Amino acid sequence: MSVKKQPINTKLTQKDVDLLLSNPSTEVRSSTAKKVSEQYQFHHLTAKEKQIAEDIFRLITNDVEIKVREELSESLKTCTFLPYDIVQKIIYDVAAVAVPMIRYSEIITDDDLVKILKTKDEQKQCAIAERKTVSSLVCDQLIEESDKAPVIILIGNQGAEISEYSYNKLLDKFEACDEIHEPILTRAKVPVAIIEKVITKVSDELRKQLLTRHDLPVNVITTLVTQTREKAILNLSETSTEEDVRTLVIHLHNVDRLTPNLILRSVCVGDMKFFEYALAIKAGIPIRNARILIYDSGPLGLERLYEEAELPPEMFPAIRLAVRTFREMLEETEDGYRDHFQRRMIERLLMLFDANQIHLDKADEDYFVQKIGQSSEISPQE
Repeated sequence: MSVKKQPINTKLTQKDVDLLLSNPSTEVRSSTAKKVSEQYQFHHLTAKEKQIAEDIFRLITNDVEIKVREELSESLKTCTFLPYDIVQKIIYDVAAVAVPMIRYSEIITDDDLVKILKTKDEQKQCAIAERKTVSSLVCDQLIEESDKAPVIILIGNQGAEISEYSYNKLLDKFEACDEIHEPILTRAKVPVAIIEKVITKVSDELRKQLLTRHDLPVNVITTLVTQTREKAILNLSETSTEEDVRTLVIHLHNVDRLTPNLILRSVCVGDMKFFEYALAIKAGIPIRNARILIYDSGPLGLERLYEEAELPPEMFPAIRLAVRTFREMLEETEDGYRDHFQRRMIERLLMLFDANQIHLDKADEDYFVQKIGQSSEISPQE
């Protein structure tokens, strides 16, 4: 059975008006501010009554007592039709008064938020970081103007539109700060190049702490904190879009981290998107040309591309065998399950490397063995 909600008696009486005009106690003025605010938002007022209420709000914004102004801000923080001049008067007040309105009001403009950030008031900056949505413009300005606390709140806010440019800015500004790095790793939809950059900065202590966490995205974060940098990059690439992979490869190339071993590992685990873009970027040719050369059935295409990429000659036999094995397995199998396919490919390659006396680094061997173990745990039973 539904219960009919009783109307709130917020209508001002003559006594209320007389008390307000006679400058009564702080408690009475605060009570009056709340009563007028409730009447303004939840009752149908005539145009004249609405104007009177707004004039009372303007009067209260000049009250000498912070408590009275705080009550007004708290009571009106979610009002969507409050005149803009009243909103402005409140948000540029002291933090105790301004914070509720800054955090919740939908009337405030980005220009206002940027101006508030420049005042360097940390309480107000934190309130901005906590807003339901924060535009990329405001995010960038907050990172520029704020110290650590507001930035940590911003990163934890999924409604904040943090651009890749802003991520780079905050990583440069807080280069050795695990308190910044950890929330980035747990945030949704972070560009892959940023995740790679973060993982190169986190401390060993943070890695150990993250290992005990159970709320991290399995496909990305577990790999990042339990594997070496190269293992992390590859696992990230395997689950990314083609554009993400292209961006990641360009980033790694620009920072001189697109290593030969990383390229070898990518092809051996069947991460062909990464391998294709790596050779294309290294050789300085379009991706479509690189793909034609990589999968050329003749003996020259891949070898010439490999030479143009200036990769170590001694590694080429393993690369060539891995590409050939990948193509053969695609023709043999109808099972597209990535981990199942990946495990079979690595197992076959390790046998072929041994049979052809192709020797891998100990680190690479350990990596491939570990990949087989990971795939076996989650692959469907044969």
